[in-house]
Amino acid sequence: MCRQIITALLLMTGLMNTASAESEPEGVRLTLEAEITVTNDTNSPLSGYVHRIAAPVADHMQQKLLGIRHDEVSEFERKTFKHDAGEYMELEWDIPANSKSVKKVYFDLLVNSYEISQGEKYGQQTETAFQNELPDKIYLKPAEYIESDNDQILKLAHHIQRTYKDPEAQLRAAFLTPQQMIQYRRQSTRGALYAVSARQGDCTEFAALFVALARAMGYPARMTSEFLFTEHRTFSQPNHHAAEVYLDGRWLPVDANLALDPKFGYGFGSGSHSKIVLNRNSVWVWSNLWPRGTSKRPGSVDVDMQWKIYDIRRD
Repeated sequence: MCRQIITALLLMTGLMNTASAESEPEGVRLTLEAEITVTNDTNSPLSGYVHRIAAPVADHMQQKLLGIRHDEVSEFERKTFKHDAGEYMELEWDIPANSKSVKKVYFDLLVNSYEISQGEKYGQQTETAFQNELPDKIYLKPAEYIESDNDQILKLAHHIQRTYKDPEAQLRAAFLTPQQMIQYRRQSTRGALYAVSARQGDCTEFAALFVALARAMGYPARMTSEFLFTEHRTFSQPNHHAAEVYLDGRWLPVDANLALDPKFGYGFGSGSHSKIVLNRNSVWVWSNLWPRGTSKRPGSVDVDMQWKIYDIRRD
């Protein structure tokens, strides 16, 4: 019965169609602006304040990082997260006493639609920009909110493996499983096991369950943090989660949640240009280092981060 349901869903969503994808439309050029506001309500300057912000991933199928611009600071360095989770920028500058300092970093991007048809061998394509070395082993292990070693999740994974022998078919079934099991409900992060037990969750649970099932079947997979922009283009933090799975030598984007509504244009190996992928593996969005002794000063210090997406500047 489960196989019949999954096969019907595959047919309904067009995922059984092996026809070649149409040519991609021209990409959308966007700027992601990160605004950092530091308030120093003390009588001493903050000398050597350090702020770190995640940068949009540069090696995702849907987007290309064209360039990075920033306001004047004392030091600016581009660094890399562990486990191929993306990059981050490190800024350092001084903040006078009893003042507010605002710095901005601008990430210019080209965001494309993409679609991979079923059966296409991703690793054998002529384009190699998104092919990577073998994934970090961390993407095969259970983690917080990705309980791939739990009996309930293992049972689902084993059922899929018994039903489908082809790796892509197994992963497509794992992609459809959250859509069958989870009733969408916005909530705090609960993860894959909660999704299976309570049968509810939001985009985080959709992504976490897919990743957990993929890992339980032996496929490297990871979650992504993203900005989904429709009517709103200002954010205090990423507002969406999706996933990637390693198949045929390439990380393939998967969005089980947005696939519920075709107007978004996202699914298994397919996507539109309505979001920006910031980072992977649930790494931090921003962090900072206060100068030594800051906490002992009379007064207060505070940091605020805001993000904005707008059409790229044309010179």
